[in-house]
Amino acid sequence: MMIERFHTRSIGPDEDALRAAFQYCGALLQARGCSTMGLAVHTKNNLDGAIRSVFGEDAIRVLDRDNKLDLKGITIQLLTEKIQLRKLEGPVLAAFMNPGKLTRIIACSGVTDVVFVPWAAEEHAAYVAAYPASQEIFRSPRFS
Repeated sequence: MMIERFHTRSIGPDEDALRAAFQYCGALLQARGCSTMGLAVHTKNNLDGAIRSVFGEDAIRVLDRDNKLDLKGITIQLLTEKIQLRKLEGPVLAAFMNPGKLTRIIACSGVTDVVFVPWAAEEHAAYVAAYPASQEIFRSPRFS
């Protein structure tokens, strides 16, 4: 099955973009009939800042400890360069990642969608160049 791809047009620790991407993953979960989504970051250190603000202190504490979190009937599974899964049925939110590392981190089978939130303008450009069919789901007014 082809993985559907989406992205935000945003840079830096953009909480609005991250929130939009998370809500979009929620809609994808319902549309796909799945109950698990991935949250892909480089390392657990990246759970600070904007990700902590959007997901909340308690959620991040559980993710940091257990690598997964049950939230209102859905499971959020953490994916990093060290934490890999063989199978994950559902969408993956790739937050502030280098697009070149996406395939290595999101290597599980069953992934339905990737929602990419770039950190830098050049990462946005690289992602869109690599996945020209990716659909923009959010555009930050700060992105020029």
